Amino acid sequence: MNFKRIIKRKILGYKVDSDSYIDYLKNLGVKIGKGVEIYRPFNTTIDIQNPHMLRIGNNVQMTGPVTILTHDYSWSVIKAVYGEILGNQQETVIGDNVIIGANAVASGNVDSNSVYAGNPARKIMSLEEFKNKRMKSQLDEAVKYVLSYEERFGKYPEESKLDEYFFLFKQNGHDLIPEFERKMNLMGNYDMSLKALENNSSLFNNYSELIEYCRKKYD
Repeated sequence: MNFKRIIKRKILGYKVDSDSYIDYLKNLGVKIGKGVEIYRPFNTTIDIQNPHMLRIGNNVQMTGPVTILTHDYSWSVIKAVYGEILGNQQETVIGDNVIIGANAVASGNVDSNSVYAGNPARKIMSLEEFKNKRMKSQLDEAVKYVLSYEERFGKYPEESKLDEYFFLFKQNGHDLIPEFERKMNLMGNYDMSLKALENNSSLFNNYSELIEYCRKKYD
């Protein structure tokens, strides 16, 4: 390794080049196939909050600055208005033989043998409609999150990992773990969230029941 590369690595870290970035992502738990190239690693943002929720197939070419997401914070706006915490995390699967153009923002399923470009942001529904959609999706997303975690790491996630889905198995604010308390305090409306939680008709009595439900889904 020459002197310039050593200095560059010290400055840029794991984003010094495509191979270093990919190795970093793999070590975190991202599943990445062969022939993947990140042409602008320093300017590319790949969501690592939930590495087990991201899969990148073979021969994927990210041709410029790219953003790949497995979650966003749109739920925080719902929390600010309604008090409820409705997580928004999804598995992002990028298929094989894909070109992702410069400045693209990708999430969800990216079909194989395709070219993707641009930012998909557009208004498609009202905030209340979005909230209702999030409510309907909570259980399916939580199950996918738990099962994906178990598949990747060989164990079910700790309760604290479900800090965006605890409205599925909590009915009141008693004995909330720190991770849940932090979510309740976000947006400065703890009391509204507490009221929403106390009025919450959770699907499960506790976290163990949710895990058992996920286990049966897997079987």
